[in-house]
Amino acid sequence: MKGTQHSLEVGKVYCVVTEDKAAVHGYIRVIDESGEDYAYNANRFHLMQLPIYVEQTLLSVSQT
Repeated sequence: MKGTQHSLEVGKVYCVVTEDKAAVHGYIRVIDESGEDYAYNANRFHLMQLPIYVEQTLLSVSQT
């Protein structure tokens, strides 16, 4: 997208927004460094389900 900066870092864990409409087309919505979510081809990511305590810890650290 011209003029739009998407901020993703290789190897970093990102939150994904569940959206059935995007998933039907093979996309996921990823929340980037700006706090906005953008659609990306799902095969570019390794999706994983984290234990809730790990997820909460990572979210609390990223907000400081």
